[in-house]
Amino acid sequence: MAPILFMNESWDEIGQLFKNARSIVILSHVRPDGDAYGSSLGLAWTLRALGKEVLVCNEDGMARSYRFLPGSEEVVSTPKTAPQGCDIVIAVDTSTQERLGPTFALWNRKVDINLDHHASNTCYGTWNLIDPLAPASALVCYKLLQALGWTCPKEAASCFYVGLLTDTNAFRFCPLSPDVFRMAAELVEQGADPLSLSEGAYRNYSIGQFHLLREILAQTVFAWENRVAYYRLTPALLKQTGAENTEVENFLTYLQKVSTVQVAFMLEELEPNLTRVSLRSRAPIDVCQIAQRFGGGGHPRASGIRARIPMAEMEKLLLEEIRQVLQ
Repeated sequence: MAPILFMNESWDEIGQLFKNARSIVILSHVRPDGDAYGSSLGLAWTLRALGKEVLVCNEDGMARSYRFLPGSEEVVSTPKTAPQGCDIVIAVDTSTQERLGPTFALWNRKVDINLDHHASNTCYGTWNLIDPLAPASALVCYKLLQALGWTCPKEAASCFYVGLLTDTNAFRFCPLSPDVFRMAAELVEQGADPLSLSEGAYRNYSIGQFHLLREILAQTVFAWENRVAYYRLTPALLKQTGAENTEVENFLTYLQKVSTVQVAFMLEELEPNLTRVSLRSRAPIDVCQIAQRFGGGGHPRASGIRARIPMAEMEKLLLEEIRQVLQ
């Protein structure tokens, strides 16, 4: 099903849905990033200001690197059963219902509202508000607030700002329309502190994370005349450095600093026969098309894969796909 853009005729129905709700659950994708956490918490602060009971949960709970976000202490691991009396389930920044995690699948419940910006979103909610031109789901959530006339509390502004900041890689990833900078300015006007939030997002390494980065840079592999760079992440490497697996995602930025690198990727061994891949690229290379060949998805410049393929085999398959694209 094609993504559904914002449609004015949907707002009355959605507004009434929120008005009638007392208890709301907000979920986001496994291995949440700054946009998943920022969008979830920003929406939670806004809804609580309206008098709603809100639970923010995620398959992986709260990552250490984003605990500077207001309200982060209230993020919990997804419970095995749906909270009693839950009126609305909201998914943010999640392209498929499966990416909400296996625990949510046990609820045997449909998502009521699906807020996202991935063009590959499968529209699995009862209401699907998808804007593939938005660089972050934080912008989608913020448009929801504006459309329904809700006030954005200071704490929500801070969370949304981090979602926008991190998914644009500090305003360096496309699409960067004037709307993006208007939203950033409005969030600052509403109380978001760009200096402290940037400090939290980009100068917040644990010592284990630093040691992991050092090991990964030493082991980075270059291929196809230095047009491709990648590294492998294993449980042994995490144990050796003392880092968490959630602390590795932005390391691809370092590989992309090499001027010749058009595609950078990470291979992570989750289990002996389960591999996770993160892909990044420069224009005009579309890594989303590569990811979709393995059942993944995302954006043209940033996509991911989770496949039942051993890491060594995944490496060979992926390099061949990338080689064909580069040719």
